[in-house]
Amino acid sequence: MSLTDREKLELMRQGIIRGFIIPQLEERGYLVSYWKRPISLEDMYLRDDGWKPLYSRFTSWETYRKDYPLYLFFNTFYGDIYEKAYKNCFTEYLISIPNYQLTPSLLGIFTRLNVGNGYYWKHRMPINLSYPEVCVKIIDATYDELIISLAREGVLDELEKLESRIKENSRNNGSCK
Repeated sequence: MSLTDREKLELMRQGIIRGFIIPQLEERGYLVSYWKRPISLEDMYLRDDGWKPLYSRFTSWETYRKDYPLYLFFNTFYGDIYEKAYKNCFTEYLISIPNYQLTPSLLGIFTRLNVGNGYYWKHRMPINLSYPEVCVKIIDATYDELIISLAREGVLDELEKLESRIKENSRNNGSCK
């Protein structure tokens, strides 16, 4: 099986994340969630023959979370291809409620992840995988800061209610089948 340079870099990033960062985050209370990050046009580039994905066959759409409705995603496919590019990737903190109206004070902290039928809110942050211990601290601190910002604006309670309603509706719809 032949790998492209982009796939090689993605696999190297995932190795560092899965081998060190995720186990450390699990010790801090993060768990794999049921919700997967949706694919957006931002995950593709336009060529003469149409939209081509930046992501690869190795991309994991898994998200992680603590007790709150804010999901952590490791974007290992987005980035440049150069010799030491494997050291850099992005973390995205996502709100899983589609088309949610954020308060104006949170705009800019969160930006839109546009999908086919609407949008989700995300906060994107680059991380340098050369220092995985530092990455864990920064990822966790940023998560906590974002939760505090959402709580301060009264959004956190509303998101928790909406998320529990969505779960309840999916349980009710699933039991009828």
